[in-house]
Amino acid sequence: MRRLGDPYDILVVGGGLAGLTAAHHAALRGLRVASLDEGGHMGGLVMNVSRIGGYPAANAVSGIDLAAAQLEAILELGVEIVPDRATALALDGGIVAVTTDSGVHKAKTVVLASGARLKSLGVPGEKALFGRGVSQCADCDAGFFVDQNVVVVGGGDAALQEALHLSDYVNGITLVVRGDALRAKQSYVALAADNPKFEFRWSTEVSEILGNDGVEGVRLTPAGGGDAQELACSGVFVFIGLEPSVCALPDIIQRDAGGFIVTDANFQTSLPGIYAVGAVRAGYSGQLASAVGEAAAAIAGIQTV
Repeated sequence: MRRLGDPYDILVVGGGLAGLTAAHHAALRGLRVASLDEGGHMGGLVMNVSRIGGYPAANAVSGIDLAAAQLEAILELGVEIVPDRATALALDGGIVAVTTDSGVHKAKTVVLASGARLKSLGVPGEKALFGRGVSQCADCDAGFFVDQNVVVVGGGDAALQEALHLSDYVNGITLVVRGDALRAKQSYVALAADNPKFEFRWSTEVSEILGNDGVEGVRLTPAGGGDAQELACSGVFVFIGLEPSVCALPDIIQRDAGGFIVTDANFQTSLPGIYAVGAVRAGYSGQLASAVGEAAAAIAGIQTV
């Protein structure tokens, strides 16, 4: 039984599937565990996915169902849910202190599983029109664009997966790709290529999103430079990659050029007592099954609690 003020054995920062898995495995070991996630909603980006691919399950499963099952499991094991946002962490006499908006939480070991967030384009009109035609969730917003024309920006798995979902609703999709080829799984590429609703703009960038009260179009610019063109559309869906979602970390914690946390083979960071798993970690494969596996492996290797 943890007494008020005692440090947790393990504090997991992040409530996505990697974080839920870490909390679950730690609780199965009989440890005192807390899961810290802003808002306490849990689930992470996977909550936006209606049908998960590449995950070992007997039947097709949605992100919401998968996260809900994991959350139920950790609650039954007594994991404490802390609905707060981590803003910084530091070592305090061998204990890790995690600062949040409402106070400081201490633990013997911290597992960073805060995942990644979708990058934005950073172009004029994007921020002002977000939620008014600009979106990063086809599952959430496809129904608003029935029989309309939309633009999807990106050429990876997420862009193709979301565009294929949109194709069940919209009249036409222009896929704007900065390079000259798609980087997505071949199965997604084949489906898009065979879908008459798709048009591809290669070596092209969105330089501005146009509209006042809602999206009215985009300004497209050749990636190598050249004259811009305007393309009319009612929606813009942006899936151009991820950036790590991390709080302020001590300088001693090594990160790569993209800001992702560097770990050793046991998922420990360069600061003792702090581990990182899943999408926040440099070298993460991008596969959901890998994030879950990393979380389980990290907990299994922690010997100090």
